[in-house]
Amino acid sequence: MRTMVLRVIAEPPQIFWAPVLPAAANIFLNVAIMLFSITIFNVNPVPFFITSVVGHALIAGYAVRDPHLSTLMTAWMETRRKTTNLLRVKGNKYVP
Repeated sequence: MRTMVLRVIAEPPQIFWAPVLPAAANIFLNVAIMLFSITIFNVNPVPFFITSVVGHALIAGYAVRDPHLSTLMTAWMETRRKTTNLLRVKGNKYVP
């Protein structure tokens, strides 16, 4: 039986060769640290742009080996959720 491979699965979304979620986290973290450093310590913002580019290059390099890094991160976040036992039962019967 012939099965089709969907493009979304085969090619995950990327921004300049890096997966979307890690690249967005990299930019968000660097911008947040940059803004705090500028307001508190009055530093030059240029080193933060350099670390953003270097971090993005490292993420893109890792994405060559594992292109589904965004999917792995979202799956890891789902497993970190706490489950609550909605029914009063003995044992490990959990309902999400």
